[in-house]
Amino acid sequence: MEVLISLTAKVAEYTVAPIGRQANHLLSYKGNFKELADRVNELEAERVTTNRSIEHERRNMREIKPNVIKWLEEVNEIIEKANQLQRDPRCAKVGCSVRSFPNLILRHQLSRKATKITQEVVQVLNKGKFDQVGYLNALDSAAFSNSFSTRGGVMFETRELFKEEIVKALEDSNACSIGIYGLGGVGKTYLVKEVAQIAKQHKLFDAVVIANISKTPDIGRIQGEIADQLDLSFGKETITGRAYLLRQRIKAEKTILVILDDMWPSFELEKAGIPLVDKHTTRILDKQNAKQNVEQNVKQNVCKLLITSRNKDVLLEKETQEEFTFRLDLLSEAETWRLFQYMAGEKVNDTRLQNVATQVAQKCAGLPLVIVTVARGLKNKDIYAWKDALRQLESVGHAEMDAI
Repeated sequence: MEVLISLTAKVAEYTVAPIGRQANHLLSYKGNFKELADRVNELEAERVTTNRSIEHERRNMREIKPNVIKWLEEVNEIIEKANQLQRDPRCAKVGCSVRSFPNLILRHQLSRKATKITQEVVQVLNKGKFDQVGYLNALDSAAFSNSFSTRGGVMFETRELFKEEIVKALEDSNACSIGIYGLGGVGKTYLVKEVAQIAKQHKLFDAVVIANISKTPDIGRIQGEIADQLDLSFGKETITGRAYLLRQRIKAEKTILVILDDMWPSFELEKAGIPLVDKHTTRILDKQNAKQNVEQNVKQNVCKLLITSRNKDVLLEKETQEEFTFRLDLLSEAETWRLFQYMAGEKVNDTRLQNVATQVAQKCAGLPLVIVTVARGLKNKDIYAWKDALRQLESVGHAEMDAI
């Protein structure tokens, strides 16, 4: 008897259950198509939401994650597949009859196909739950390149020593606000970008951000530059609102280096959202909550500022520590010629050009930016172009050079 029961159960498993599923396709034809339509609507809504997030990320100069792009492709494919089924002219024929009976075979085929596609739609829908759709590219040396970045092929001992001194200051627990000053074009920007790379590579800080200030600072742009590097999206449009969010984001980092390049007197750090730093503790000052933080023993995170300017007084006005304020000097005559040769090419050693080339290099006044610009412009040019360049440089005074 037990054998007979077992056999009967096995027969039912392989016959009754499949027959039930097939019958369900016939009986639930309309329900299956409605379920497909509902799920497709859900997926389309999710696609709209994701596309809006993508637009937002792209406006903030972020890259879109590859898995998000792939998901959108899958979404488009499955929605088109569902639409093709719903547009299938055979769907209008399922009510057709043979001697007044519905076309059961066609109804079964289409219902079964709708169920299968619905399952695929649900699978794609479940894959579309993204915490973030975009990301920031890690800042590397290529992102920091500027008009004279190729001088990396020429090593200057004086600059290397200067750079080491700045890095040493960053590691000094007594330094909270470090300054670098020197003439325009002397290489301050290039140097602090190299320092930023060192700080990142050696993990001196949890976060390193850099922004260019300029003579006529655009606070909104500056806030945006820093926010992008901290992966911060502003939900506010006012300068004050953005400054609050930026300040809170900077304070959220355990250790952070904020580099402000080309500082001018008109720029207000606090107005932009750059927090003040306690010179004695290198910790962020919070004027409003200072007493409360002390009473509650709230841990204050470390923030250091590295600021460059043409004028030392501007740095001191922005409260850089004088003992950690350094002057970046011009290149020596020998360094100038090495860089000039490197950028202009071997042609400068031609006996017909060497004399005028030497004079042109001297007129570049030891400023890397001028050296690189002039040398590149004269590369492969004839002697007449070189002489013309020399005449133009001779007419440029020191004031014009400093205005670069």
